[in-house]
Amino acid sequence: MFGKTSYLCKDAMNINLKHLNMRILSFLALSLVAFSVSAQSYTITGKVDAKYNGKEIYLIDDAVYIDTVQIADGAFKFDGACDDQKYFQVLIQGNKRSRVAFIVEPGRNVNIDYTAAGIPVTDNGGLNDKRAEMEKAVEAAGNAVNAKIQELQAQGKTQEEIGGLVNADIEAVYDIYRKAIEDNKNNMLGAFVLAMVAESFYPTIGELDTMIGKVKYASRLSQINKMRENLLKAEATQAGKMFIDFTALSADGKASKLSDYVGKGKYVLADFWASWCGPCKREIPNLIELQDKFGGDKFMVLGVNVWDEEDSFKAALTAEGITYPQIYVPRDNKDNATEIYGIRGIPQIILFAPDGTIVQRDLRGDAMKALVEEKM
Repeated sequence: MFGKTSYLCKDAMNINLKHLNMRILSFLALSLVAFSVSAQSYTITGKVDAKYNGKEIYLIDDAVYIDTVQIADGAFKFDGACDDQKYFQVLIQGNKRSRVAFIVEPGRNVNIDYTAAGIPVTDNGGLNDKRAEMEKAVEAAGNAVNAKIQELQAQGKTQEEIGGLVNADIEAVYDIYRKAIEDNKNNMLGAFVLAMVAESFYPTIGELDTMIGKVKYASRLSQINKMRENLLKAEATQAGKMFIDFTALSADGKASKLSDYVGKGKYVLADFWASWCGPCKREIPNLIELQDKFGGDKFMVLGVNVWDEEDSFKAALTAEGITYPQIYVPRDNKDNATEIYGIRGIPQIILFAPDGTIVQRDLRGDAMKALVEEKM
């Protein structure tokens, strides 16, 4: 109609434009009304130990700090409104371990009791209460499994035998989580539980993406998105892929890179470790043994210290009797080695081929020794 204005008189055109403007204004007004109706208030109240009086407590929307109040008389209160379910956390100033995660639904109030065991979160029959029911079921089933394991140990059963006898019981515990995800796939609780178990239950990008597609709110949680990002990076550094370089420091503080060692014509067994990591320390004798036995023109062990303090790293070299080469990745390094390789836990031991191709990841103990011996 407006492409043929020459056929319309001026007054008719003005009338049509006025009518259109009125429709736009009416639409905007209705939109605002609709929003005000759908956004409903909520209150988050909590009890804390009186020692926190005067401290601030922060309200976090997934990963974004959105509000702060001061604790007074052993209590705090947040007021707000939302038009959809939210994944919130609260954190007491100066107490990193005080972070508590929960769900807020439009129009439903939440109470958090820091003074009670387990810091219960209640919401009068809402998703937090459902989560508490699930956790009670998991605790009961888990206690039963632990009791059975202790009984089998008392009978003198081997670890392998015990594993076979309790495997079905452990799967039954895991099924409680799986059922909670399935039953709540269309609300935030499903995403909440998925974030709890995704790393253990869905260790590949394909498996995790399948679950993200099934669970409505999954892609809204930064924790799940971070897991997905790590899995993509791990997939890019699986066996058969070429190594990805990163910068670091040598043990004497000089600039170094992974490529100073990898891709130089010999097999390199790279151990990502930290001085505070017990499982890392248990692998060090195996790594020393391999270096002593095969170290030379064809093979070497390389320590890659991560998530550590420089002084602690250097002290551990002496304490653990480590003599094979080391590089140290500072926490503030712009090239985050563990993110590049999608590493979520250490030790992570990777064998690189002479040309820099990744031979295998996740190596440990006797299996690691066998693989290195095979390549020699």
